[in-house]
Amino acid sequence: MARYRRLAVAFLLLAGVNVALAVGYWLINKGRTNPDGSTIDFLQCLYMTVISTFTVGYGEAIPIVTPTDKIYTMLVIVLGLGTMGYGISQLTAFVVEGKLLGILERRKMDKRIAAMRDHFVVCGTGDVGRYVIEEMLATQRPFVVVDEDAEQLKRMSAGHLFPYVVGDATDEEVLAGAGITAAAGVVCALQGDRDNLVLAMTCRMHNSKIRIVAKCHDIKLSQRIKNAGADSVVSPQFIGGMRLVSEMVRPTVVNFLDLMLRDKEKGIRVEEVRIEAGSALAGSRLADHALADSDVLVMALQEPGATAFVYGPPSETVLQPGSTLVVLGDTEHVRKLGMLATGGR
Repeated sequence: MARYRRLAVAFLLLAGVNVALAVGYWLINKGRTNPDGSTIDFLQCLYMTVISTFTVGYGEAIPIVTPTDKIYTMLVIVLGLGTMGYGISQLTAFVVEGKLLGILERRKMDKRIAAMRDHFVVCGTGDVGRYVIEEMLATQRPFVVVDEDAEQLKRMSAGHLFPYVVGDATDEEVLAGAGITAAAGVVCALQGDRDNLVLAMTCRMHNSKIRIVAKCHDIKLSQRIKNAGADSVVSPQFIGGMRLVSEMVRPTVVNFLDLMLRDKEKGIRVEEVRIEAGSALAGSRLADHALADSDVLVMALQEPGATAFVYGPPSETVLQPGSTLVVLGDTEHVRKLGMLATGGR
């Protein structure tokens, strides 16, 4: 902000000095006439000041006859050039400082990304990508955004300061800059289905363990995107159709979920928590102290190797390493439960 203020002061000073010097010309030439008999007006004085300040050399707009005229014109040139030089120096400093600040901020962001582990990479800031980013922020997930629109990224990051990389998400170097090899997951939310297919394939090539979720408009391409490496493919049209049906036949449930997702204060979410070997929850029962006091509701349990879920598991259920709990709770309590489930990792 200070950079903009200094630049504004410089230009206001330049304008103010020119107007003040023009007033001086007008006072000196008050009552005088031009060779053609017309009266010297203020616009003519201002024109004379500007061409003197900027050393344009169009000739004298006002007759310079008396010694006073000559001395004042020299004063105009000296003061005008000095003020203009100050303005140019401030403009140069503004440009150089801006570029330098941009370079330093980029280096700082690159270091921040390089230090990230098990984060998520969101590719695309379009109609779908921006909602992905909002949810990542709401649930306090570590993530990096990749998009070609630098101005869009700056606007979106301004209030939240999340890291981002400017570039083509299908480019291997750009993905490397987003830390794809150390990421836990990537969201392919580019505009084109074929771009998402290439992106999924590229991510899988560089990280065999990463979870890849891709957007796909054309259902016919969904299987190809999976074959390219995506773990899951989401169709906005399918989701939209299901939402319309739900609004029709189960409006109360939809209203409950909407209110839950829009609550900015509590941040209630349905989350999954995986039980790791050696953690505080491994081998314990649902009724044990750690879970009973966690302020989360256990909705379902998926045991190791199983595809089905146990809904509303009994309190005497023993949690085995590799089990996954589906829980309902605010993001902070779910995070604490997750730390218990992973041994604090």
